[in-house]
Amino acid sequence: MLAKIRAIVFAAICLGVFTGCATKHESTYSSVLEGMSRNVLRYNFGEPLRIAPGAAGGEDWYYRFSALQIQPTGSSATSKDFGQQTTYVSVGLELSRPVVELPVHVSAEGFVVPPLPKGKVIKN
Repeated sequence: MLAKIRAIVFAAICLGVFTGCATKHESTYSSVLEGMSRNVLRYNFGEPLRIAPGAAGGEDWYYRFSALQIQPTGSSATSKDFGQQTTYVSVGLELSRPVVELPVHVSAEGFVVPPLPKGKVIKN
């Protein structure tokens, strides 16, 4: 009986170890921060869509970004029903989350420099 329990515990430990090895890396960061190194940038957000030469020997790393945008909406009208004039006003908010491709500026020394893109990186 003790041998069966040991075998089950051993199998559970092995399964846990192998499952831990198969898990995907979760990013520590959701947005780009000034001073991040190239390696930290690549590790947390993946390979850039493209890399272009930047100012002063640096590079521009392009990623997809998404940021919540809020637009006020509204309308008003007047109608005449049954001899009565009625005016109404409608006010609301329109929420959108567009995805845009923006550069992350990396200095010649290999660190992220301003201006920083707004929003969160959408991983490939």
